Amino acid sequence: MEKVIQFNPMANRETNLDEVSKHLDMVRDVLAEVVEQYEEENSERTDDLTEALDALEDASEIINEILMDEL
Repeated sequence: MEKVIQFNPMANRETNLDEVSKHLDMVRDVLAEVVEQYEEENSERTDDLTEALDALEDASEIINEILMDEL
């Protein structure tokens, strides 16, 4: 299985965290669209997907806080 993000071993940790943050934002945006599709269908799994979306948002916020502290 190929890695989703190819880290640059020569990059500093802030650069790598920034890459993670950008990818999390992309995944979060796509998942938000999927949640909307499930809501339109009144699926029983909408709540599960919403929880996953909330977890991605929390992870993104934490990473962004860390990045702001590093500056």
